Amino acid sequence: MPEYGIILLNLGGPDSIKNVQKFLYNLFSDPDIFKFPLSSITQKPLAYLISKIRAKRSKKYYLKIGGRSPILSYTLVQAKGLEKKLLDHLDCKVYIGMRYFHPMIDEAVEGALKDDVKTFILLPLYPQYSTTTTGSSFNEFYRILKKLNITDRKIVEIKSYPEDELYIKSVAERIEEAMINFNEDEMENFAIVFSAHSLPLKLVKKGDPYPIEVKKSVDAVLKYLKNNSPKSEFYKNARVEICFQSRVGPVRWLEPTTTDLVKKLAREGMKNLLVVPISFVSDNVETLYELGIFLKEIATQNGISKFVVAEPPNDSDTFIEALKNIVLEAVKNER
Repeated sequence: MPEYGIILLNLGGPDSIKNVQKFLYNLFSDPDIFKFPLSSITQKPLAYLISKIRAKRSKKYYLKIGGRSPILSYTLVQAKGLEKKLLDHLDCKVYIGMRYFHPMIDEAVEGALKDDVKTFILLPLYPQYSTTTTGSSFNEFYRILKKLNITDRKIVEIKSYPEDELYIKSVAERIEEAMINFNEDEMENFAIVFSAHSLPLKLVKKGDPYPIEVKKSVDAVLKYLKNNSPKSEFYKNARVEICFQSRVGPVRWLEPTTTDLVKKLAREGMKNLLVVPISFVSDNVETLYELGIFLKEIATQNGISKFVVAEPPNDSDTFIEALKNIVLEAVKNER
């Protein structure tokens, strides 16, 4: 009976081609992202229709990255590593709660209740807060508690950690690893492109802090590289851009889009690009297909000579150490 149950909150992803539509249905059913007119009546029917239409194309993307999302595999590594590190400090157990595919948040909550956890710690694997990611997962967690009539547990929320020192270091380490692919000549006509998942502009206007927190992460990573990398002078002078990917539907989203920015850089004579998926801590279809395959093809077609995508933290021990410290700090503050 652990005292603390840490729930790692993440997006989730289909574990097979046959479950792509189910994953998309769950995604489009989420009113925190897609709120359709008369949503109490139309949300689920429209989610079914949209998921059915989009599934055919999405299945092709997943086939190109092995037929499933790798996000759960990496989250399992993160969860096991985190639990191992925390057990030296806390009586705890780590659970995984995905928002749109198994193991889902209700499964994590039920597992923790079965273990008689006294305090829930909600730890999003989204370093930058948005109402559509962390906010949506928190909302789902509280809906589940209400449904189960659970009122006697303590709850600790970790909302975001865009400038956490070790998280920033884990991203910087992946950038340094990716830079090995570029020789000295290729570091001319070069740009570092930080790509984050996009967000509808109307949510930003309502106060969603996501783009501000993305900028904080980018600035912190650059500061770390300038102060700690053997290539510090290179990073001090490198061209750096921030852009946004994975927009859906006709509404206005954050700009520039990753695709538009890459085309613009090519027109301006850039030949070598390093793309950093700054809002992702695990590989998924958006990093492996959208950036690694689709965007690479666009870059090549527009005259980019070398195009490299940095790996997200994934199984980085530095990142898992960051999560440990974030949890311990939250527990300290809760006490």
